[in-house]
Amino acid sequence: MILLVIAMNTLFAQDTLNPSRPKALLNFNDQNPVFKLQDEQLSNKNGFMRYDVLTGYREGVSPISENFGLNFQAQIDHEKGTHRIKMYNLSIQDMLTHGLRKSNRVILEVKDPGKYRYHLDYGNELEWLRKNGYCYEMMMPIGVINSMQIVDDDLCRLFKVKIRNEKRMIDGKEREVLVISEQ
Repeated sequence: MILLVIAMNTLFAQDTLNPSRPKALLNFNDQNPVFKLQDEQLSNKNGFMRYDVLTGYREGVSPISENFGLNFQAQIDHEKGTHRIKMYNLSIQDMLTHGLRKSNRVILEVKDPGKYRYHLDYGNELEWLRKNGYCYEMMMPIGVINSMQIVDDDLCRLFKVKIRNEKRMIDGKEREVLVISEQ
């Protein structure tokens, strides 16, 4: 059932110009989790609450811009025992780097780099982002060790890529870069 909901959200989220979209997609509130949870789920007594959702571009939703260039937001709900991480309308590269790496420090070893990051040659950035941008949300129990590693692993699984840090020669100097490659 959840897989079907995710697929439907992805299809509708990519169809940004269709006025017949479900009302739920038009009334987006980033303060609420993607799924409306039942009372017994909200209590999360056993600490098992976990989900992740990947959708396409969402019209009218701004990307998150936090301190130090971070492009995600983490929210902890001590009452429910959950940790929620969210990203909106970002390229694949921006999701995988969390906004912490400049493009000249990311090497794309992929068939179509144009699906991973924007370049001026692609024309209007907003139009490119509407076709290639994604939104992501993950909720997990509080206290999960290394939660951002879990997010990275999940994004790699969803986008079918691998990421790794390597030293490469750039402009005659050895530099640390992030390499994104297809699986």
